[in-house]
Amino acid sequence: MINSINNRFSFDENGYSLIEIVVVLAVLSTLSLISIPNVLRSIKLSRIDEAKILMDSYAAECLQEFRFGNDLDNILPPTFSEKKIQALGFKKSISSSCSNLSLEPLNKSDELFFQFDFRIGTESGTLIKTSTPPVDTASKNGCDLWGGDLCTSNNSLKNVWENKFKIETEKVACESEFFNWRNTLPSGSKNRWDDQNESCTQKVWVHKSFIANTESEYQEIKAGEECTTAKNDYSSYSGEKFIPECSKTFYFYQGIDMTSKDRMQMKLIEDNEISCEVKKENNRLTASNGKYIGVASSGNCGNYYWICNKRILNSLDQWKESDCYSP
Repeated sequence: MINSINNRFSFDENGYSLIEIVVVLAVLSTLSLISIPNVLRSIKLSRIDEAKILMDSYAAECLQEFRFGNDLDNILPPTFSEKKIQALGFKKSISSSCSNLSLEPLNKSDELFFQFDFRIGTESGTLIKTSTPPVDTASKNGCDLWGGDLCTSNNSLKNVWENKFKIETEKVACESEFFNWRNTLPSGSKNRWDDQNESCTQKVWVHKSFIANTESEYQEIKAGEECTTAKNDYSSYSGEKFIPECSKTFYFYQGIDMTSKDRMQMKLIEDNEISCEVKKENNRLTASNGKYIGVASSGNCGNYYWICNKRILNSLDQWKESDCYSP
């Protein structure tokens, strides 16, 4: 009877003891404390890399918008998704646009994540990438791969590019304003871009379509153009004329300045001589026999002449010897 009872309460000696179970649980707990953080860190690093890949895609889209001539300050990449960015542990910084798209950690206390961005010069289309080093050095390599030398907390290095982009914009605005003014055919001075001083301070003088680099050159161009315009009013004039715009007396022959009074008068005499000869020839063919006088102030053609049977006689002796003479 006793043996049967003892058999009912016998224990299986092939199982695990309590101590063994506790040891196994302790080992598993230790392993989990070591491995789980590493797994979570790997996941975060993968998300950071995915965010950088996404930003490269956004940068390509923004450069395409630049080629289309769109204003990068007022647009985002066409496929930009705030929800996707947040799923990767980031958020878009305030005032971000295609000209400067910046992502910052959604959880700022997470020392593995870091801020990074890209910037595009709105005039040149130059693309640069900058980033801020993370507190946790495990993702420092990712920061360097994105920003290179511009993975830094030293904002002066980043400001160099900001200033370059700012100067690009100011130069385009300065030159655009100058040429818009020039297209109105003005007369006066206006500033252009000075590359040496990197400012809109280079004074240039313009007179209508002419550009001068000095005021004296401008005055010379202006006076010459005004003189030329005034002379155009005498394009067919013959004679002596003082033109105030030129501060000079001109000696025109059919609008051409002969440079001296003697030359002008010589051309006028030649004209009169030709006119006289033409008239004399017409008289020879049509006028009756007799004595005639040439045109006054026309050189030799202004002398007396005689016509006899459609012949011109240049002296009284020739006339007296002709068949037409009668005492």
